Amino acid sequence: MAGSCAVIACNLKAIQAEQRPRYHSLMTRVRAAVRERNSCEDGYAYQLDSAVITLPEVAEWMSMERLCCPFLKIQLSAAGNQEGWVLTLTGPEGVKALLEIEFRPTETGN
Repeated sequence: MAGSCAVIACNLKAIQAEQRPRYHSLMTRVRAAVRERNSCEDGYAYQLDSAVITLPEVAEWMSMERLCCPFLKIQLSAAGNQEGWVLTLTGPEGVKALLEIEFRPTETGN
């Protein structure tokens, strides 16, 4: 039993103090860009709107996110002339519950 479970714990201290405001800004932008969420076996795939966040911004967020949440598998993909990208976040058992909290759907009209 010991060692068979991955630890799901975020460590914001892994991001340098001077980079944290940028991280929080990018996280807000990623959340705002989510247009659709599709369930995967071990996480979610989020359709991101390219009019809300740029590809370099998503990549910058991914580089910081992997520091503070090393248990996450992060993948970004695009298909053809599709508007936006698909951000897939997966991980060990329990990660879906964390993602549901971190990426709560926002109410439209706010």
